[in-house]
Amino acid sequence: MVSLNEIKKICPSSFANFPLKSLTTFKIGGNADFVVFPQNLDELKSILEYIRANNVNFFVLGGGSNVLADDLGYRGIIICTKKLNQIQKLSRCKIKVQSGVMLSSVVRYCTQNSLHGLEWATGIPATIGGAVFMNAGAYGGEIADVVESVTFIQDNEIVSLDKSKLFFDYRKSLFTNTKNCVIIEIVLKLKKGNIEQITKTVREFTLKRATAQNVGYASAGSVFKRTKSNPPAYLIEQCGLKGARIGDAVVSPVHAGFIVNIGKATANQVRALIQKIQSRVFSKFNVNLECEIIDLRSNDDKNENDS
Repeated sequence: MVSLNEIKKICPSSFANFPLKSLTTFKIGGNADFVVFPQNLDELKSILEYIRANNVNFFVLGGGSNVLADDLGYRGIIICTKKLNQIQKLSRCKIKVQSGVMLSSVVRYCTQNSLHGLEWATGIPATIGGAVFMNAGAYGGEIADVVESVTFIQDNEIVSLDKSKLFFDYRKSLFTNTKNCVIIEIVLKLKKGNIEQITKTVREFTLKRATAQNVGYASAGSVFKRTKSNPPAYLIEQCGLKGARIGDAVVSPVHAGFIVNIGKATANQVRALIQKIQSRVFSKFNVNLECEIIDLRSNDDKNENDS
């Protein structure tokens, strides 16, 4: 029987009956049985050992930016990595980043140290661990471009693999198809650049993102993966679904690739709207839209990861 007192002995920053909507950018979700915030790698390893010994469901949550948490919450332990937030300089162009560091913080560090290659990531509300998990990308760049190696825990063993063994693809990596893997550290290899030019590029991408994606309400980012034909937002708009609404879940009138929570949207309302979009787009264009966001349901039986 899992108890909060036992968990707190391992990871003092732990809570029971914790609202998931406070940990996700969608602001949707019921309560998790337990949420833990490991403050160092020893605590993370210990909590994973405890989970394994007690056969407990778990989910690794970073920035919560691409997760739809279930209205019924989560039966098990949520591991939130936000306190694993250290950045270490290894050499002139290499840095080691703990998995819970927000991408915005990594971009800021790179800018301040004249490191080029991650400018495109500005404004993405994800942790570096989540970004590696799903090979996040934008504006022609992706995290795989700058990853040299990743260290992770699998079945209580610490493993390090270089980029060639991580099977990066569009919104995929080794980790998206492998259970019981928890990313702990990433080595990034960047290029030395000019601080003024890097700063200028970051500002340009920030403005571009704000102009195109400032949807004004809580969201989980892009709902669907890109297709081989047209962008999902174009297909959705052509189906007349821009502004479509089920409850408080709405297809953004600003960017049709986003679903926004305009008040008290539920996970079921979002799911119903997703299904409506997929059905209408398939009927009109014969295109299957694949979800990019992770649907975190109460009966998930192994770990996943988020951005």
